Amino acid sequence: MAKAAAPTDEPTTMAAPAAETEHDELHRRRLYTFLGVLAAIFLSALDQTIVGTALPKVVGELNGLDYYTWVTTIYLLSSTAIVPVIGKLSEQLGRKRIFLTGIVLFLVGSLICGAAQNMTQLIIFRGIQGIGGGVLTGTAFAIIADLFAPAERAKYTGFVAGMFGVASIIGPLVGGYLTDNISWRWIFYVNLPIGAIVLIVLWFTFPVIPRHGHPRIDFLGALGLGGGAAMVTLGASLAIPPHDWSYPPVWGLIVAGTVLMAATMFYESRVPEAIFPPQLFNNSIFSLSLGVTFVSGLAMFGCILYMPLFLQGVVGVKATNSGLLMLPMMGGMVVGSIGGGLLLTRIGRYKVQSIVGLACMVVSMYLLTLLTVDSQQLQVSLDVILFGLGLGLNFAVFNVVAQNAVKSEYVSSATSAIQFTRQMGGVLGLATLGSLFTQTLRERIAADIPADALARVPAGFRDKISNPEAFFNDQFQAGINQAIAAIPDATARAAAVANLAVIHDGVRRALAESIHLIFTIGFGGLVIALVLTFFLKEIPLRKTSALQDRAAARAAAAADPGGL
Repeated sequence: MAKAAAPTDEPTTMAAPAAETEHDELHRRRLYTFLGVLAAIFLSALDQTIVGTALPKVVGELNGLDYYTWVTTIYLLSSTAIVPVIGKLSEQLGRKRIFLTGIVLFLVGSLICGAAQNMTQLIIFRGIQGIGGGVLTGTAFAIIADLFAPAERAKYTGFVAGMFGVASIIGPLVGGYLTDNISWRWIFYVNLPIGAIVLIVLWFTFPVIPRHGHPRIDFLGALGLGGGAAMVTLGASLAIPPHDWSYPPVWGLIVAGTVLMAATMFYESRVPEAIFPPQLFNNSIFSLSLGVTFVSGLAMFGCILYMPLFLQGVVGVKATNSGLLMLPMMGGMVVGSIGGGLLLTRIGRYKVQSIVGLACMVVSMYLLTLLTVDSQQLQVSLDVILFGLGLGLNFAVFNVVAQNAVKSEYVSSATSAIQFTRQMGGVLGLATLGSLFTQTLRERIAADIPADALARVPAGFRDKISNPEAFFNDQFQAGINQAIAAIPDATARAAAVANLAVIHDGVRRALAESIHLIFTIGFGGLVIALVLTFFLKEIPLRKTSALQDRAAARAAAAADPGGL
C-alpha cells in the first residue's frame, strides 16, 4: 500500500497558484490558436478577392480568355466539394492534423499557381489551392467550437466573419498594387511567408483536442457526398453565360449530383460514423438553421454580384476597380459581424439578433428594388451599408445556433453542414440569377434600344454596340470615338454623338430593369428566410466548450468504468 502523504498546513495556498497557472497557460494557448486560425482564414478569403483584380492581366499573359471564369469556378468547385467530409475527418483524425494539412495544401497551391505557365496549369493548380481553402474554412468553426463555449463563441466567430469583410475591402487594393507594380504572380506568392508563420505558430500552440471515437472513416459516404457536391457545383457553374439552363451538361450534372447525394444520405442513415449523422436532422433548430442559411446564401448574391454592375452600368460611376464600389457594404459587414458577435456573447439571445439581421437585409433589398436610372451613388451606398450590417449580424449566428443545439460529438458534422449549405446556396444563386439576368437583359435591350438608332450605327460597330460589355470596354469606346471624330461633316458628327447617347440610354434602362428583377428575387428569398427565423426555437447557450464536455465525459467514464 502506498504511504499516505503528510498533511500540509497550506493546501489551498499551495494548490491555487498551480491551478491558476495551468488555467492561464490554457487560455494563452487558446488565444494563440485562435489568432492562427484567424490568420489562415484571412489568407483564404484574401486570395479569392485578390485574384479577381488580376484576372485580366493573367489571361492576357497566359492567352486564356476562353477560360477566364474557370480560374474562379475551379476554386469554388474544389472548396465546396471538400466541405461535407472535412468536419468528420477532423473529428476522427484530429483537428490539428487536418487544419495544418489544409494550410500546407493552400500554400503548395499558391506556390504552383504563381509558377503556372499556361491557363490549363493555372486552373489545375487553383483546384489544389481550393481544396486547401475548403479544408481551412470547413475546419475553422469546428476548432472554435472546441476551444470556446457557445456562450462566448459568437464573439470569436464574429471576428472570423469580419475577416471575410476585411479581405473583401483590402483584397482588390492589394491585388491591384501587386499586379500593376510587381507581377500578377505575387498575388499567389504573397501567401507563402504569412502562411509559413501561421503554420509554425499553430504547430507549437495548437492544444491537444482528443478525438471522438475510433478513427473509422466512411470513405463511401465521403466519396458520394463530395462527388455529388462537385457535380452540382460544376453543373451550376456551367449555367453562367455563354451557356444557360437549357445546356444539357448543366441539368444533367445537377440531376446526377442531386441523386447521388440523396442516395448517399440514405446510405448514411444505415452506417456508423456517418459524415452527416441522421440524428442531426431530427433536431428542429439545426434543420431550420440549414434552411435559413441556404435561402439567405442564395438571395444575397443578388446584391453582392450585381451591385457593382448597377453602379458602373446604370449610375455611371467610373472606377478602375469595381471592388472598391462595394466598400460601404463590406464596411457594414465588418461592423455587423464583430459587433453582432460581441452582442450575442453578452446577451445570449440569438433569435432576436437573427431576426434583426435578416430584417435589415430585407429592408435593404427592398430599397434596392426601388433604384432607377436616375439613382445616385450616395443612395446606393446607404442601401448596401444596411445590407452589409444585416449580413454581418447573421453571419456568426447560425453557426453558433447549430453547434449549440446538437451534442458535442456532432459539433463537427453540424458545422460542416452549415458551411456546405451556405456555399451551395451561393453557387446555385450565382448560376440561377446569372441565367435569369442574361435572358432578361437580351429581351430588354431589344425593347429599349430603338431599331432606327441601331440602323444608323456604322456596320463595323453595329453587332457590338447593343452589348452592355461594349460600354465597359476601353478599346471599343476608343474605336467608336475615333470613328465619330473621323466624320468630316460637323452636323453628321453631332448626329452620330446624339445617336450613340440614345443607344447608351437604352442599354442603361435595360440593365436597370434586368438587375431590378435580380433584386426582387433576392428580396423574396430574404423574406422567406426572415419568416423561417420566427419559428426558430431559442435555448440557452451552453457555458462549456466541446473540449470541456469531452474531458468531463472521459472523467466520468474513468470514475465509473462499468457505466453504473
